[in-house]
Amino acid sequence: MTHCSLKQQDTAETPRIYVASLADYNAGRLHGRWIDANQSADAIREEIAQMLAESEEFIAEEWAIHDYENFGDLELSEYADIDHVTEAAHLIVEHGP
Repeated sequence: MTHCSLKQQDTAETPRIYVASLADYNAGRLHGRWIDANQSADAIREEIAQMLAESEEFIAEEWAIHDYENFGDLELSEYADIDHVTEAAHLIVEHGP
């Protein structure tokens, strides 16, 4: 297996969350972003802020987790605390699901 394939495999198994803009959702549009959860909570918050800034809605401030993957049997709520999400992701990456 080449290094590139291994990296792609690792990325495919990394815990991720799909964060959506609620202003867009309420306006009937899907606007959101898949975010790697195996990074700092501040980095995730920055990605969320960038996603909201790209919204077509005049005021896009609220968001929710609308999907997630590679968290094993752990269930995340729409409003899961980002600090807890990153902690879980780090533990899953380090120890497995």
